[in-house]
Amino acid sequence: MPPRLDGTLESWPHLRQDYAQAVLLCGNGLSVNLWPAFAYGSLFEHARNGALTVEDLELFAGTENFERVLSDLNTAIRVNETLAQPTDAIYERYRSIQRGLGHAVREVHVTRTQVPDGILKRIRDEIVSYEWIFSTSYDLLLYWAMGCGGSFSPFIDHFGHAGLRFDADRSDVYEGEVPIYFLHGALHLVVGGSGVTWKLRRNAMQSVLDQFGEPIDDDPQARPLLVSEGTARDKLRAIEGNAYLANALQTLRERELPVVVFGSSLGLQDDHLLDALNEHPDRAIAVSLLPGSTRSVAARQADIYARLETDELHFFDATSHPLGDPALRVP
Repeated sequence: MPPRLDGTLESWPHLRQDYAQAVLLCGNGLSVNLWPAFAYGSLFEHARNGALTVEDLELFAGTENFERVLSDLNTAIRVNETLAQPTDAIYERYRSIQRGLGHAVREVHVTRTQVPDGILKRIRDEIVSYEWIFSTSYDLLLYWAMGCGGSFSPFIDHFGHAGLRFDADRSDVYEGEVPIYFLHGALHLVVGGSGVTWKLRRNAMQSVLDQFGEPIDDDPQARPLLVSEGTARDKLRAIEGNAYLANALQTLRERELPVVVFGSSLGLQDDHLLDALNEHPDRAIAVSLLPGSTRSVAARQADIYARLETDELHFFDATSHPLGDPALRVP
């Protein structure tokens, strides 16, 4: 039976029981609900206003994706080193773009001390009820919520061994664990010059946010793992070029449980996510939407319904979900 596409939205409490064992696919809506500054239109546009030099901007021709530009520069460095050619100019641009990205992110990101523990605990109490969690946001809110209270258990992120490095051969999930995957990277994730991905942790001198975008002393080619603005093709290229991200997207494709999509527009830039969800059209999907005019909500419903293959689709009011509660807003 097709869903109602008339602009009306269901209430999450009426659906919750049907999604008692479900996958959570969480977008930027959670972040914006807590900290409205996360609603910036484009990280690239924010960075270009002073954080990036003219020389940096020339490398962004045809893309706004930092991951793509930094990856291309990394390839250029490796090629030049193999051919015994100078790399100083490439490293200069590499570090400049990293600094520009770090500057832009720190300008819009809330600090840990600004977020009350009570808010993070409410998020933690909600997300722990899901079987699998996938996030397309790259801010630190979910990461902070997972560790709120001093322990990450039962959450796992597959970075708990070998110097906090990701190993696809050691990514099994056991009963009682709640795995979380950052589909587009995150501020606490770094990919080294060798292609290995690991995560940052707070140290005695710097928070994770302070470390973001800063050079890694023993790995000058390391860069933040952050798939920022770009088309779905751009994002898919970056995902397939990284072992951790490729594993995360493949894991989403393989899930057969019902899915709750919260805070994601599922727009054209997210076609790679819809392709993953469409792998199992026999499972139910519930999609959050913000209330608005009947016409605008109906248009969003029709667009998603036309592109999402599922036998059972529900649209619910995002503000009726615990992650959309206006009371989560950081003071």
